[in-house]
Amino acid sequence: MTARHLIGFALLAVCGLAATAAPGHAAQEGKRVAVFVGPTQDKYLGALTRSFETTATAAGMKVTTFSSPFDPALQAQQLDDAVAQKFDMLVVQPISQKAVVPPLLRAKAAGIPVVLVVVPLEGSSAEELYLTYAGYDDTVVGQMAAEAMVDALMKSGHAKANIAIIAGSMDEGKAPLRQKAFVAEMAKHPGFEVVATEDVKWNPVKAESSTGQLLARYASKGGLDGIYGMNDTLANAVIEAASAAGAEPGTNRGSFVVVGGNCQAVGIKNLQGGRMAATVLVLPTEEGKLAAEKVADFFNGKTLEKAYLLPPQRITKSDLQNVAQPCSY
Repeated sequence: MTARHLIGFALLAVCGLAATAAPGHAAQEGKRVAVFVGPTQDKYLGALTRSFETTATAAGMKVTTFSSPFDPALQAQQLDDAVAQKFDMLVVQPISQKAVVPPLLRAKAAGIPVVLVVVPLEGSSAEELYLTYAGYDDTVVGQMAAEAMVDALMKSGHAKANIAIIAGSMDEGKAPLRQKAFVAEMAKHPGFEVVATEDVKWNPVKAESSTGQLLARYASKGGLDGIYGMNDTLANAVIEAASAAGAEPGTNRGSFVVVGGNCQAVGIKNLQGGRMAATVLVLPTEEGKLAAEKVADFFNGKTLEKAYLLPPQRITKSDLQNVAQPCSY
């Protein structure tokens, strides 16, 4: 066999190996993904972001995270900067349903796809601005919280009740979805009325202050019988303020009823201690992982559905033996 034949066989062998390896080489390898969320100091958003980064990085993607203190103008600027830098994908938690639209229109014009997390955009006209939403259905979360509130109020002996909501940011979409669903579910139960909603921007310091003010404001109007804190950190602030005001939270007859959300470590503690009636399990680690998997699917040519929804779960003290560990964040 001549040297020319040997070289030819060698080249064929190399080409054959390359052809064999090619299908196993994921298309997401080296893709640059920009993630936009609220403050990563927030336990939920921090855990979600870390989960996304871990999953995406393991799949070969390069992740850059942009955080904002629930500042719509800052997020819009961050998005525009990412478009200018020609990232391959934007993963966005909309901080403002309105302010996020112009930069997403510019992303679309630049041909940069968008995946939403934490909360979807409202309205059918906005659907053209993103590929998919990966996360929880906050309408279901709000409904579950209301069902838990009704059950707890009835068990504590309340035939009628005034209830308030300590909300997250009412600009970004998540809190309004929970609030609307909570109010709608409560309206099905005559005598149980939602009398106030306080926007505290997910800030527990503001939540404690607002709770004290609400209790004082309604003291001459029949008082408050329960408060829904949209996450367990807010609910814990409610518990502290209510205790200081003499409205002792609990699950016994005549107790002041507090329901939380997101199933955080402080919520587990309050459930165990009987100071909070219920929470709703949503896991940021699962949400971040799901979003990263859908981004990888897109890069690998898969057609995405418009939404991928994780199932929330209502949690009371009796459920803790099954869920306490994954809730602790």
